[in-house]
Amino acid sequence: MAEKAKFSVSLDAELGEALRRYAEAEDEQISAVVSRALEDFLGHRRLLRDGRDAMEGYQAEQGRFTEEERAEADAWLDGILGSGEKGSRSA
Repeated sequence: MAEKAKFSVSLDAELGEALRRYAEAEDEQISAVVSRALEDFLGHRRLLRDGRDAMEGYQAEQGRFTEEERAEADAWLDGILGSGEKGSRSA
């Protein structure tokens, strides 16, 4: 079993109540729900950071992306994410 650390956090009342309801409905401890959510969130943020670092490294070696390359990448992501809203993909 992994070592545990205890934290005290403050949440908006509505978020705290939603957390309680969810944990109860899933028959889980609140700490298990929060731990899983944080693992998912931090993993996602790590992927975003690694991708950003890879793009910056590529551009440092190959030069900045052109407007055409940026537009092509935006269109590709819009197709994958099904969204044409600019800024919806920012980290």
